Amino acid sequence: MTEYLLNKSIDNIKGVGPKVKTQLQKLGIETIQDALFYLPKSYENRTKITKIIDLEPGNAYQIEGEIIESKIYYPGRRAFFARITDGTGFIQMRLFFFSTPQVKAFVKGLKIRIYGVVRDTGGKFEIFHPSYKIFSSNQRPPLDNTLTPIYSIGSSKITQYRLRSVIKNCVREMPSENSYEKKIDETFSKKNVSNLSIRKSLQTIHSPSIKDEILKIKNFSHPAQKRLIVEELLTNLIGVKISTSRIDKMMSPRVETSNDVLEDFKKNLPFNLTNSQDLVIDEINEDLNQTKPMRRLVQGDVGSGKTVVAAAAMLSVAKNNFQTVLLCPTEVLAEQHFKNFSLWMKNEDINIALLTGKTKKNEWEKINKELLTGKTKILIGTHSVFQERVSLKNLALVVVDEQQRFGVKQRFEILQKTAKGIMPHQLFMTATPIPRTLAMTMFADLSVSKISEMPPGRNPVSTSVMSNKKRDELIERLEIICENGNQAFWLCTMIEESENLDVQTAESSKKWLEENSKNLKVGLVHSKLPKNQKDKVIEEFRNGKIDVLVCTTVIEVGMDVPNASLMIIENAERLGLSQLHQLRGRVGRGPDMQAHCILLYEGNLGETAEARMTAMKETNDGFKISEIDMKIRGSGEILGTKQSGGMELKIADLIRDAQFLDKSEELAKELEGNSELVDLLMRRWIGKKENLIAAQ
Repeated sequence: MTEYLLNKSIDNIKGVGPKVKTQLQKLGIETIQDALFYLPKSYENRTKITKIIDLEPGNAYQIEGEIIESKIYYPGRRAFFARITDGTGFIQMRLFFFSTPQVKAFVKGLKIRIYGVVRDTGGKFEIFHPSYKIFSSNQRPPLDNTLTPIYSIGSSKITQYRLRSVIKNCVREMPSENSYEKKIDETFSKKNVSNLSIRKSLQTIHSPSIKDEILKIKNFSHPAQKRLIVEELLTNLIGVKISTSRIDKMMSPRVETSNDVLEDFKKNLPFNLTNSQDLVIDEINEDLNQTKPMRRLVQGDVGSGKTVVAAAAMLSVAKNNFQTVLLCPTEVLAEQHFKNFSLWMKNEDINIALLTGKTKKNEWEKINKELLTGKTKILIGTHSVFQERVSLKNLALVVVDEQQRFGVKQRFEILQKTAKGIMPHQLFMTATPIPRTLAMTMFADLSVSKISEMPPGRNPVSTSVMSNKKRDELIERLEIICENGNQAFWLCTMIEESENLDVQTAESSKKWLEENSKNLKVGLVHSKLPKNQKDKVIEEFRNGKIDVLVCTTVIEVGMDVPNASLMIIENAERLGLSQLHQLRGRVGRGPDMQAHCILLYEGNLGETAEARMTAMKETNDGFKISEIDMKIRGSGEILGTKQSGGMELKIADLIRDAQFLDKSEELAKELEGNSELVDLLMRRWIGKKENLIAAQ
C-alpha cells in the first residue's frame, strides 16, 4: 500500500457521499487506510440456513421460511410482528422501530430470510430486530460464501450494511505494497510470525472465505489475525517507549503535601480509611512532591475505596493553588463523585465544579470562567472536559477513573490544556487487575499501587445462577427483601449491538415486574431517558422511594446505593467475567449487609459461559477473577474490548494475545530505530505519533 493510500480521502470511494462521510468520521474513518484498519469485532455465519426445529434460544441463526401473518399491535408499546414457518416450526420476528413501507413489504405467502439471536418469550421463539431479506419463491438469493464481518458503530448512525459496503470497496482499492511495507512483511516472515502480507491479511480479515477455518477466525487464532495482532502490539509498544521518553524530559508542578491537611480531611470522612489506602496515599504524595511527572496506576477491587484516595491527592493539589481534573466514563459516575467530593471537602474552602455533556450553556460559561481565573480548583467531568472551549489556568493533576475506558488519545487531549513544557501528574484508577505480563510491557511506563484491603464491615456478595425459565420464583424473593427495607437492581443487558434493543429489554422487564407484583415500586433507567427524568429516578432509588430499579449497564460504575442488597442480571451469559464482577459490586455496600447476586441465563450455557458463572459463584476476589478469566476467556473482557489498557486497540487483546507480547517486543526493538517504518506503523494503527505523545 502506497502513500497515495495513506492520504486519499474516504469520499473518493464509491458510495461515500457527504452524509456517509460524516457518519464515517464519527468512527474516526477519514481515509481509505482508516477504513482498511477499521477491523471487525466479530463475525456472523450466514453461509447456511438452520431449520426452526433445530433452534436453541440464546444463539444467533439464519432462518428461511414463509410469511404467514404480519400485524402491528400494542403489547405495552407499539410493535410490528411477523410470523414465519419453514415447515418444521414457527418463529416470530418483532420490530419496535419501523416504517410504513417496511410493513407493506411483509406480504403473506412471500419468502423471508432472517438473521438474529433467538429468544424464548413465554414458550414461543422470537427474534427482535433481525436483519432480513424478503423475496418470492423463484427469486431466492444465494447464500453468502464468506463470513459476515460485524463492526463497532458506536454513536454513528451508519448501518452495518453500509459500513461493510464501504470497507469492501476500500479493499478493492488496495494497491500493491511499497518497499517499506515489504520490509515489514519480510521481517515478520524472518521472525516466524507470519508469511502473509499485510495486504492478504486485511483481505482475509474483512471477508473470510468459508474455505478459511471458521473456528479459527471466530477465535481470533487465524494466521491473518495473528499477523495483524502482532503488528498492532509492537506498534503500541514502540508508542509507549516514545511517549515515556518524551514525558520523562518534561517537568510537572511540585506539590507539597501537608500531613495536617490530610489528617483533617480523614477526620471529616464518614468512614475510616484502611491501612492499604493510607499506604497508597503516601506513595502518591511522594510522587507529587517531585517535578518528575507522576504516572501511577492504582488497582483496587470493586468497593475498595480508590476514589477517596484520589480525593486526598486532589485536595493536596488544590491546597497548593493548582488545579486538578477527574475524568469519569459516565455521567452517573461523574455526578456521584461530585456529590461525594462536596461532602468529603465541605469543611475546605475549595471550589469544585461538575461538567458533563448535559451541562447547560449559561452554567458552562460560569464554570469555564472560574477555571480560567483559577478560582475552581477541582473539575469533575466526562469526555466533555476534552472540548476545545474548556480551558484551565494551571492544571497540575489529571485523575482518570476506570482508566480502561479512556483511550490514549483522550488522555493526552486533556494534557494539552497545560502551559507549554508543563506535564501534569497523572493518576489512573482501575478495578481491573493488571496481569504481570502486561505490567512489564504495555504498562512499563506506569508505577503501580494496589489497594489490597476492603473497608471493614463489607461482606462478600453471595452469587447464584438461574435459568430465565425460573424467573417467576424471583418475585417472592424480591418482595421479602423490599419488605425488610432493602432494595434491588434488575439489570438488563444488551442482546446485540443495539441501544434500542437494550432499552426495550429493560422496558419489557419493568412491565413484567409490575404485572407480577402489586407490592413492588419499580423504577426504570436507561440511556434513552431525558437526563432530568433519569436523575429523578436515580434520586428516588437512592432515597428508598423505589424498591426495584430496572436498568441497563448505565449503572455498571457509579451507582452507589448502600441499601441495595440484591442484583439480578438478565442474559448474564452474554457478559464478560470482569463486567459481571463490576456489576455485582453495586450491591452489599452497606455495613454488615448480606447481599446477593442472581445471574439469569437464556437457553443452554456454553462451556465458556458456564466457566464464568462458576467463577462468579466461587469467589468475590477481583484478582482471582482476573486469573480465572485469563484461563477461560476467548476475547477482550478484562481490560475492555475496544480500549484494552486504555489503548484503542483495533484487533489485539492484551489478555487473549498475551502469548504474542514477547515476540512483539522483539520486533519492536528491531524496528524502532527505523523512522520510516515506525512512521508507517504509527499511521496504520494509531494515526500519528502525536496521538500517543503529549505534543506541546
